[in-house]
Amino acid sequence: MPSVHFPLMLALAVGAFFLCRKGGTKISHAVICAAFGFYFADTAAAPSLHSAVNSVMGMLSQLG
Repeated sequence: MPSVHFPLMLALAVGAFFLCRKGGTKISHAVICAAFGFYFADTAAAPSLHSAVNSVMGMLSQLG
């Protein structure tokens, strides 16, 4: 099971919350995007995306 970056998940959850609250995004849109994310995690492209996110998070952690 791949590791999940909690701060990244928290930032995405906060962003989705504010988009639903202030940006005019509907709850149904957020649910569809979440379902797409879970579906995408089972594809062959998921490891590449996971390594890209890990690289970006590593670079950001070195900046701070």
